[in-house]
Amino acid sequence: MTVQEENTPVFGRLKTRETPKQARAVQRIHLILATTAQLLTELPLNAITTTLIAHHAGIPVSSIYRYFTDVTHVLRELYLQSAQELRDRALETLEDTETWPGWRDRLRHIITTQRDHIQHNPFYPPLLMHFVSLRPTVAAEDSEREYLTDMLETRWKRGADGFRGGDPKVVAHTVLQIAVTMEDLTAAQKDSYRADVFAEETLTVLGCYLANYLRD
Repeated sequence: MTVQEENTPVFGRLKTRETPKQARAVQRIHLILATTAQLLTELPLNAITTTLIAHHAGIPVSSIYRYFTDVTHVLRELYLQSAQELRDRALETLEDTETWPGWRDRLRHIITTQRDHIQHNPFYPPLLMHFVSLRPTVAAEDSEREYLTDMLETRWKRGADGFRGGDPKVVAHTVLQIAVTMEDLTAAQKDSYRADVFAEETLTVLGCYLANYLRD
């Protein structure tokens, strides 16, 4: 197995055991994560080990333990990186009112982006499913997504998107709860057709709910 450059994830700020200070160290961590992503497209998650990652990356296993405590740490970092990329793109869409002036247009683009992210990053669904069990019962209380609800609440408090008739904080948390639940359902589908169906259902559910509070 070799890491395919066109499918190699782009990684942001790393949360590793030891903060890399040199470009070579950063490249080594990126190689570990990219190799893990590639392995997840070929093997079940429970078959991934640090020894296997090291073998396919062509590095000593000690290089992995320098930055990660165990294989779960590697998997979680890969998951967080991919989830962060998805959330960053959602935030960009929310803030880009010139390209998507209406809230329905922005919502559709965000759901399409989410669906594309799941489709084009086949390592992401198994990671998402794995870490769902570790998520708080109420997804809207997940600290990793808290800034999204804060951003929506702040927007709607100042009347953005024509918000009216509700509590911005409650609506923001409800939207996140729905979005996270529907993302799980979309990612869990075994074929692209059913994933597309659930993506459209996500758009329908959120569109109907938000129509109670946002003006077109």
